[in-house]
Amino acid sequence: MLAIKTRYTFADLLEQDPRDETIYDIWGGELVVFSSPNNPHAAVVLGLIASLIPAEDGGLGRVRTAPLAVAFDYSQRGLQSQDVTHPDVLFVREERRSIMGPRCVEAAPDLLVEVLTPTTRSDDVPGGQKWAIYERYGGLYYWIVDIDARTITQHAWLDGRYAEQEVFRVGATLTCALYPDVKIDVARIFARIIP
Repeated sequence: MLAIKTRYTFADLLEQDPRDETIYDIWGGELVVFSSPNNPHAAVVLGLIASLIPAEDGGLGRVRTAPLAVAFDYSQRGLQSQDVTHPDVLFVREERRSIMGPRCVEAAPDLLVEVLTPTTRSDDVPGGQKWAIYERYGGLYYWIVDIDARTITQHAWLDGRYAEQEVFRVGATLTCALYPDVKIDVARIFARIIP
């Protein structure tokens, strides 16, 4: 079904076999296929979720992870959305909870997080295709997690663009204006990686 089309929409993703563990994004109507993440990637995602659960428990919003899709252009196109990604981790503030639809997040989340891998790095960083989608739709914060460097770079959306705010390294405490009372120990994000 997906192999013969030239333009894809969120409706096409809903038709895929739920047993298929492949991750499919749609960037401007083009299908992008990703393999399942590796062990270090999964360990870091788990660390990120664990670090953000206190914000959810505190009633500040909802933290979620892939394979939950984000249809950035859902308000304009609904099931015909053509900018659909599966961020590694995302956060939606409580006051915007209405964008958490039954099938996907229906607008840009307040926080988008991508963990770099060799195959996704060029798309996730400044100048990349996924970066461009995130910047166009204006998620308030975008964190880029570099497993090799053991860093988390926090970008804030200002004047229609992402601006780098700070690079957090092991030993630092990450804070974000979305949940100022939640302090994240950067070392704990990377602690579950098996050497």
